[in-house]
Parts: sequence; structure tokens; C-alpha cells
Amino acid sequence: MPLALHGIGVSRGCAIGETYHLLRDQPEVLEYAIPQDMVDDEVRRFEEAITEARRELEDIRSRVAPNVPAEVTSFIDAHLLMLEDPALADAPVRLIRQHSCNAEWALKMQRDLLVQVFDDMDDAYLRARRDDVDHVVRRVQGILLAEEPAPDLLASRLEGRIIVADDLTPADTILMQHQGVAAFVTEYGGPLSHTAILARNLGIPAVVGARHARRLLGDEETIIVDGQNGVVLAELDEPVLEHYRERQRREQRGRRELVKLRRLPAISRDQVTIGLQANIELPEDALAVREIGADGIGLYRTEFLYMNRPDTPDEEEHLASYLHVIRTLGPEQPITIRTADLGADKQVDGGRRGPVATNPALGLRGIRL
Repeated sequence: MPLALHGIGVSRGCAIGETYHLLRDQPEVLEYAIPQDMVDDEVRRFEEAITEARRELEDIRSRVAPNVPAEVTSFIDAHLLMLEDPALADAPVRLIRQHSCNAEWALKMQRDLLVQVFDDMDDAYLRARRDDVDHVVRRVQGILLAEEPAPDLLASRLEGRIIVADDLTPADTILMQHQGVAAFVTEYGGPLSHTAILARNLGIPAVVGARHARRLLGDEETIIVDGQNGVVLAELDEPVLEHYRERQRREQRGRRELVKLRRLPAISRDQVTIGLQANIELPEDALAVREIGADGIGLYRTEFLYMNRPDTPDEEEHLASYLHVIRTLGPEQPITIRTADLGADKQVDGGRRGPVATNPALGLRGIRL
């Protein structure tokens, strides 16, 4: 019987392929004192690491295919801007001078302060940006520690492979798409991370939050990634493989037919024009709606705003989410926003919980709230 790992499906699709373990553990950072007459040299070492990190990201950005949407490269641009932000570029310098400590430790102290700020934010999307802080800091720390460089995703033969990692940066995801990676599985991450958003935009099936994936999945082992259901299957038998191969064939046939039709108007045989609209769950999904040529959004499920958080969203957060969708599609496209349909299979993590209902499907929920 196949081994099943459950996580969060953040990008739909089904992939079958051999695993490729991307080993990139967090470095151990130790504090040590810097002699006063060498503090300037330590500051210079930190500044050179920032410059090198910027060069690496600019190199990755230059490799992005010209037909890729601008939203994809915007995630790299965000990391480049973080490297110029005084909170990361200047604050560690002050700490080096104040404490006469090594650059790695100063950067770690500043990282811990920034992460706490993000963790305390009410907005779930902004809280998820702590991952970006970690990704940028991890890149700079690797340069400072003169670590052996991580495997070059562009130099590796990864076409058709499934990446297994503890976490991935947006830069990793862009390079994987460039290499024809079939899917990826990570032990950490969530649906609001930039990596998850990129996977959806690039059409890479992905499951995140699959605990112990690196330990349970062998290297070069054939596995299945079901991005729609958030499941990773290993130790496969032939009936399971054939079931998913047939599913892949159906999906590929369907995609080919839809690509041919996406820019054509939907007109019935009796010449009635029919508007075809898409359903979305996240504000970032609006980009895909635009790309497939839909006539608008028929249903924007707002429950996502309430999930995976200890509190409830305020009016400003709702407004920001809706404005993002409107600006992505344009004011001429119709957008239907559904009242939060919470209860039954969609439970709220934060805020006040209602009483247990014997039949929650017909209970106090949705518009009856």
C-alpha cells in the first residue's frame, strides 16, 4: 500500500517523477568578539556579502524567460529591495560597531527582531512575509559563512524531477520552472508564501507543509504529487501509478483544448453569448483568471481571510484584498465577492467560534450569519 504524506496543496496539478533532494539546512551561527581595530574590516565583510547576494539575485532575474508575467520577477525584485532596506543593510552594521561582534551574529540578531515584527502583524499575508526575511538572510549568511554553495539548480539535470526540500525561495521556484521541474514538495511553508503564489502562477504542482518529507522520501524515488488534494504518494504500486497516469492524460488533453479556446467568445448554437467566469480563493489567483481569458470572477471565496490565523480580519484587510483583485482584472470585469461561508468543512481558526451544530450545512453560516 502506498505511503501517503499530507500537506497543503498550493498549486493544482498532478506530477509523477523521481525525487531530487535539495539540501539546504539553516546554518549554525555563533557569536564571537571582534577586536576593536578590526571592526571596520568586519563591517566591510558584511557589506561585501550584501553586494554578492544582490549580484546572485540579479543573475537569477536575468535568466527569467521574456514571456513570463511581470508578477513573477516582482518577487525577485522584492528580495532585491530588502537588501537595500536599512533594516537589513544598515542595522547589522550598527550592531557590529556597538557590540564588536561578528557580522553573522549581528545579522542573526537583526533577523530575530524583524521576524518578531512580522509575527505580531494582524494581516495574514503580511505575516507570511517573514519567510522573505528568512530567505534573504539565509542567502547573506551563506555568503558570510563561506559555505559550500548549494547545488546549482541550473547546472543540475532536473527536467521531470520532483524537488523535495525543507523550504524554497522564490528564486528557487523560478529556476525550477526554467529547468522543467515537474513539481515540488516542502516540509514548511503555507498558501500565502511568495513561493506558493509563484508555483500557482507558473503552473508547477506543489504541496507544502508535508512534515518529514525529506526523511520519508528517498532520493531518486518515484513519487506522485497531487497538488489539488495536498497529498504526496510514495512506495507506489502499478494500479496507483496507472490511475494517476490516466489522470495526467485527461488533464493534458483538457488543457490543450482550453488553450485553443481561451480567447474566443463563448457563443451557443443559437447565437447567445455566454459569459464564462472563474472562481478564486486567494487574491493572487486573479492573475490566473486574467491569463486564461475568463470574463471575470463568478465567485471570490473570502473564507481564506479567516483561516490559518489566531484572529479575524478587519475592514482594512478585506478592502486591501478586494482592491488587489479589482486592480489585477481591471474595472471593466465583473467580480462577485461571496459573504464568508464559514462552518462545517470550513472552520475558523481565530476569533469567536459558534455553538456546535447538529447539521452545520444548514446552520448559522454564510448570509444567515
